[in-house]
Amino acid sequence: MTRFDSATEVAPAGAGRYTARLDAGYLIGAAMNGGYLMAVMQRAALAESPHPHAVSSSFHFLRPAGDGPAEVETTVLKSGRTVTTVQTVIRQNDTPLVTGVIATGALDPAAVPAFAAPAPAMPSIGECRRFDPRAESSSGAPQGFTERIDTSFTPESWARLRGESADRIPELLGYVDLSEADGGPADDPALFLPLAVDALPPVVTVLDSWRWAPTVELTWHMRAVPEPGPLAFRSRADAVSDGWFDENVDLWDVKGRLVAQSRQMARSGRPRGR
Repeated sequence: MTRFDSATEVAPAGAGRYTARLDAGYLIGAAMNGGYLMAVMQRAALAESPHPHAVSSSFHFLRPAGDGPAEVETTVLKSGRTVTTVQTVIRQNDTPLVTGVIATGALDPAAVPAFAAPAPAMPSIGECRRFDPRAESSSGAPQGFTERIDTSFTPESWARLRGESADRIPELLGYVDLSEADGGPADDPALFLPLAVDALPPVVTVLDSWRWAPTVELTWHMRAVPEPGPLAFRSRADAVSDGWFDENVDLWDVKGRLVAQSRQMARSGRPRGR
């Protein structure tokens, strides 16, 4: 079992209730990565559903989560042969942290799209470069989360993140996967998707420097069952204004199939060190 699989496990604790132990390795500073929390909540929702996939999910982030014990409460809003919808809330010390609604269904791994927009032209993963501006906090302490994922950026995106490009367009391309040091891909690659759509440095980093950018709301869709292996990504913002920005992430698997899409609204915080 990989670290991700064990870190997202939930245990039944009564009707519609599950317990989890949030892994400190998924902290960014003092707060849990939102994608990791979504992955934990998804495990609880799928345990309540007869269907294997979270096809459409929407989450509101109320408060930061820390490491340690947590409880996930689920309510089945609708149970059907095609779609079962589950409401979830994750709590620590009886305080709600994130609430979500997850529509579950069953996607056919062999499905052939009637239409699919092509993936962007990308260099091979071997031609990309690793870099993460979150790797150190302002105090210089290592950040656990950046050790949980392997992220590589195209040369152009790498230069944007490092402030070495005159092109300051908030768009990043590259590859993301679970860390090989943690055991590699998840046993079920579909369970990695909620983490993957929120695993990247905030795209507004290219406009200034790395900054805390808390997510307020995130909706993501599973479009196909992914093959094991790294996911190609494109992350972009359409508007950055008045302390708010949107971040849109598309993910493709090793076969070039679009497997996930997300859109979040987040706050654009102060640059690190200011």
